[in-house]
Amino acid sequence: MKCFMIRKYIFLIFIFSAFLYSKNVLILNSYHPSFSWTKIQVDSIVNTLLDSKQDIDIYIEYMDTKRNNPALMYKYKFLTLLKYKYLNKKIDLVISTDDNAINFLKMFRNELFSNSKIVFSGINNLNILDDYKKDDITGVFERMTPLVNYELAKKIALKLDKLYLIGDDSVTFNVLKKLVLKELNKTKIDYEFISNKSIDDLISKLKNTDKNSMAMLIMSASYVDKNKNPITMENALKKISQAYKNPIISTARVFNHGGKIIGGYVVDGNRQGVLAAKMALEILNDPNLKIKPILNGTNSYVFDYNALKFFGIDIEKYLPSESIKVLNKPISFFEHFKHIILIISIIAISLIVILLISLIYNFKLKKVNKRLEKSNKNIQIFIDNILEGIIISVDGICIDLNKEAIKLLGYENKNELIDKNILELLSENQKNFFDTENAGETIFIKKNKEQINVLAMNKKVSFEDRRVSVTSFVDLTHSKKREKLLFEQSKLASMGEMIGNIAHQWRQPLSAISTCASGLKLQHEVNVLDDENLNKSLDTIMKSTNYLSNTIDDFKNYIKGEKIITKFSVSHAVENSIDLLSASFKNYGINIVKNFDDVQIYSCFNELIQIFINILNNSKDALNKNCKKDKVIFISIKDEQNSVTIELVDNAFGVEEKIINKIFEPYFTTKEKMQGTGLGLYMSYTLITESLKGIIVASNKEFIYNSKDAKGLCMQITLPKYIEKKDDN
Repeated sequence: MKCFMIRKYIFLIFIFSAFLYSKNVLILNSYHPSFSWTKIQVDSIVNTLLDSKQDIDIYIEYMDTKRNNPALMYKYKFLTLLKYKYLNKKIDLVISTDDNAINFLKMFRNELFSNSKIVFSGINNLNILDDYKKDDITGVFERMTPLVNYELAKKIALKLDKLYLIGDDSVTFNVLKKLVLKELNKTKIDYEFISNKSIDDLISKLKNTDKNSMAMLIMSASYVDKNKNPITMENALKKISQAYKNPIISTARVFNHGGKIIGGYVVDGNRQGVLAAKMALEILNDPNLKIKPILNGTNSYVFDYNALKFFGIDIEKYLPSESIKVLNKPISFFEHFKHIILIISIIAISLIVILLISLIYNFKLKKVNKRLEKSNKNIQIFIDNILEGIIISVDGICIDLNKEAIKLLGYENKNELIDKNILELLSENQKNFFDTENAGETIFIKKNKEQINVLAMNKKVSFEDRRVSVTSFVDLTHSKKREKLLFEQSKLASMGEMIGNIAHQWRQPLSAISTCASGLKLQHEVNVLDDENLNKSLDTIMKSTNYLSNTIDDFKNYIKGEKIITKFSVSHAVENSIDLLSASFKNYGINIVKNFDDVQIYSCFNELIQIFINILNNSKDALNKNCKKDKVIFISIKDEQNSVTIELVDNAFGVEEKIINKIFEPYFTTKEKMQGTGLGLYMSYTLITESLKGIIVASNKEFIYNSKDAKGLCMQITLPKYIEKKDDN
C-alpha cells in the first residue's frame, strides 16, 4: 500500500513539474532580419507560438548569409558564438528558415543542439534529408510550381511567344533553376533564363526582350549595383518592373507598390511559418511524436490589385474567385460610408451631451451674474485705490481710468476723458510718448491747460482678446527728494508689467467664471438646472474669485511698499516675487530652479520683494534678448551663522567685464534706449546697502546646465538676520 502511494505521489509531481517547465525554442534564420521573406516567416512563427498560450521562451538568431559569404570559417565562428551564448541554456526545439540554416544544423549536429528536435521551413531542396539517418528533423518544404504559373501565363497573354525566367546569381537560385528546368522541359514553350549578380546587367537584358512575351520571377534577393554594393530586394523589384514592359508572374509572394508584378501561384512565407510553428507545438507537447515533412499546401494564388489594374487583367476570368487572394485593394465606398456614419453619430451624440450639459448649468443665473458684477466692482476698486494714476486705452482712445488719474489731471469724473484721444494729454513735442513702451518723465496737460511733470510708464498687454495700453503715472511737481523720485521711477517702470502679469493670471479664472455663468443661464432658460450642478458651478466661481482676490492682495502689498520691520521667511519673499512675475516667466518660457534653506530674518519684507523683482526683471529681459531656448534662473538661499546669502543666477551670457562694476550706478543701462531706465539695480543697491544693511555683489558665473556649458550674471546678496527698527525719517 505504501509503495503504491509513493508511486502515485511521484507521478503527480512529475505531471505538475511538466506543466511548470518552460520550453525553450530557438528560431535560426539563414538571412538577416530586414530581409522581407525572413521577416514574414519569423513573424508568423512567433505569432503562432505566442497564440498557443503555452509557456515558451523564444530565442532568435540570424546567420546573415545573403550579406556574408557562408564559407567554412564563417560557419565555425558562428558555431563558436552559439556555443557560448547557449552554454547553460537547454534548447528543446530549433526552427530553421531556408536552406543555409538547416545545412548548418546538419553539419554540426553532434556539436550543437544535439538533443534538440529540429523543424525546418522554406526548404527548396527536396532531397535535403536523404543523407541524414536520424528521424529528429522534419519540417515544411517550399515547392516552386513554374508549370502552374506557365499555364496561367498562357491564359493571360493573347499571344505568348517566349517566357523569360528572371533570377539572381545566388546558390538558392541555382537550386531552383534545376527544379524549373525539370518542369518546363515537359513543355514546348520557348524560354530563356535572365540572371545576373549585377542588377544593371540584368536590367539591360530585360529592356531588349520580345514584345509578345511574359516574365516569371524565380529569385530576386541577391543583387549588387555597379559599385558591387548589395541592394535591397524591394529596390531590385522596382528596377525590374521599370525595365520590363509586360506583366511579370511571381513564384513568391513579393510585390512592389506601383510595379508590374501581378502575382501568381506563389510560395507563401507566412503559411510556411504557421505550419512549421504548429508542427513545433505538436512535438513540444509530445517529444516522441514522429511527423513527416510537409510537401504540399504552402502555395496559393495571390495577386496585386494595382498591377492587375495597370494591365487591365480580370483575373477572375481565368481562376475561381474563391481560390484567389487579391492584395492592396482600395477601400470600398461602403466602408468609407460606414466611417462617415460613425463620425456623424459621434458628433451628434457629442452635441446632444453638450446641449444637456448646457441645460443643466442654467437655473440660477441671476445670482451668478450678481457675483460676477461684484467681482468686476472689486477690480475697479482695486484700480481706484492705487496711488498712481492709471489710464487704459485702445488704439489711442481712453476706455477707462482710475480716480487718481482723474484727480491729477484736474477732471471731475471719468466720463470727461472716456472716448477721447490720449494724445490730447501731451504737449506737441511729446506726441510720440505713447508709441512705444516707455518709462520716464514727460509733461501732461491738465483740464485747465496747466502743465505738470509726471513720471510715466506705458505697457501693452493682452486683455479680453484685445491689445490694450496701460499708462501709469505720478505727479513729480511737488517731489522734495531726488532719491525718492528715483525709487518711485523704478517702481513705476515695473507697474505696467505687473498689471500685464495680473491680466495673464486673471484670464483663466475670468474665462472659467464666464463659462459657468453662460452654462447656468442656458440651464435656467430650459428649467433643467439642479442643486448639484448649481453648487458645482458656484464652487468653480468662488475658487476663481478667491484666486482673483489673492492676486489683488499680493499686488496691493507690493504697491504699498511700507517699510515695516517684521520677522519673515526669506523664501516667502522670494516666492511672492516669483508669483508676481509668474505669468511673464511662463509666457517667455523661463524656468525657475530653487534651492532654499529655511531662514527667518527680521527685516523689511516689502523692500526685499522690490529688490527681487528688479533683479528678476533684469534677468528676464536679458534671457529674452540673448537666449532662444533653455532659459533658466537659479535662486538659492543659504543659511549662515548671523546672516543669509541669496544668489540669483541666469544663463543669459553675463555682462561685459569692463562695465560690470557700473551696473549699480543710476541711469546706467545695457538695454535699448526706450526699454530701460537704469534705475532698477541702483534702487536695489541703495535699499540693500543703506536700508537693509546688507551687501550685493555682481559677477559673471560659468556652470553646466542640461549637459551644456552655460554662463550668466550672478547677483549675490548677503543680509543680516536682524536690523533695528528706525524712525519714520
